[in-house]
Amino acid sequence: MTDLRNFTISSTNPCLIIFLIDQSGSMGENFGNETHTKSKEVANAINELLYEVGLRCYSGDDIKNRFEIGIIGYGKENNVQSGWEGALLNKWVVSIKNIFEYPLREEDDKPVWITPIASGSTPMKRAFENAKRLCQDWINWGNHRECHPPIIINITDGEATDGGNNYQNLINEVNKLKQLRTNYGLVNILNIHISEKISERVLFPNEVDNLNNKFSRLLFDISTPLNENMVRIAIQKGYNISNNPKGYIYNGNAVDLINFLNIGTPQ
Repeated sequence: MTDLRNFTISSTNPCLIIFLIDQSGSMGENFGNETHTKSKEVANAINELLYEVGLRCYSGDDIKNRFEIGIIGYGKENNVQSGWEGALLNKWVVSIKNIFEYPLREEDDKPVWITPIASGSTPMKRAFENAKRLCQDWINWGNHRECHPPIIINITDGEATDGGNNYQNLINEVNKLKQLRTNYGLVNILNIHISEKISERVLFPNEVDNLNNKFSRLLFDISTPLNENMVRIAIQKGYNISNNPKGYIYNGNAVDLINFLNIGTPQ
């Protein structure tokens, strides 16, 4: 495996990022003490991150295709679907250049690509299964084995409804995904468990012995460690990072959500 610290993401060697967004009915509840619903806060955070990533890819008047991004929504009609809307509807992976060419609309002078959805159950296993297929196809295309390992960011507020007995079906699917790699390392999997409750947050831990929620412990277990670049960004954003931290947050608030997405996205 080659050191990622000096790796440069470019239009020749792009990075794949896939967002898995829980769109189940419970995402229609308020987010902690925020006035917005969880689905609204998640949509806002994703739209803001896409905008920031696109701005970082400008070179003169042109956008360089340094990132290719997938959005998988799970929950609506108890199914899994592409999260893109408008002209990008039903597309799975889109280059950052095409993303900027086809926003859904503008709000407050900024582009919007996705809108809040909260309906149905939580077919998380199918979402990870879909992410595995997208990653596998992407890695096997062209020179992508010479690229930054794909990054999967899962945003959820509840338990998988298709995980099987003791969530073993979900675990098996994630373990298959974890085996995928480029020449620069294995796939990264980050999970943020958001809540309508105002309670103690668990931020980038290296163990969760005191966490009583069984599914939250599972999300910690399936998360991969933060790489050195992610640790650096987390420290810059003021997080107290332990040794060998994992890409996991429990009971994260709205600020944590935005920071989490930035930490998971290579600079």
